[in-house]
Amino acid sequence: MLHLRTLILSLPLMLSACAAPPEVKQLSLKQQEYLEVLSHAVAAQSDALISVAEKMKKQAEAKIAEHEERSLEGLKNLVVKTIPGQGRSKRVKTADAILKQAAQINKKAEKSRQKLEDKLAKIKRKTAELQLYLEKIKEVQLTLDAYIQSKKAGEKVLSSISGHSAVSGLFSQIDQYLPKIKQTSKDLQDVLKTLENK
Repeated sequence: MLHLRTLILSLPLMLSACAAPPEVKQLSLKQQEYLEVLSHAVAAQSDALISVAEKMKKQAEAKIAEHEERSLEGLKNLVVKTIPGQGRSKRVKTADAILKQAAQINKKAEKSRQKLEDKLAKIKRKTAELQLYLEKIKEVQLTLDAYIQSKKAGEKVLSSISGHSAVSGLFSQIDQYLPKIKQTSKDLQDVLKTLENK
């Protein structure tokens, strides 16, 4: 997030250099290299995050299965202790009540497993969103770089890639992605916290 802010804060400096001294042109090229490295780092972090989330999901599923098994074992012990000493009609009622409890235990465990699946799917979606936003920012940087390197060529690139006729239109693109990146990062943190608490 700090890297993104640095990029956005450096945009006005680059934009003010339409006469583009050589240092500004080099800075723009370096910014592109930086974004490329950042993109690879985010992809690696996303893969690691998904891997950790999958491990956490497996651990949570093991806990759910263990709880389910203990609960069903408890019901089984109850059956063994209570049913033999009861009359036929009472045994049937007791067996029905125990079967209903077992079904509820299974249903609750399945619901918990589904929640875990949903959380993992959300983590995958949110990491993909972050990568998409980063790609969009890289596009803005490429457009800006073309403009800085050669204003005439840059205007053509600006128009064809972003649809804007002036560099100021790039600000709206950056402004559009920053809140989304912040929200997506927060969503990811929230989902991971709920996985940790399982």
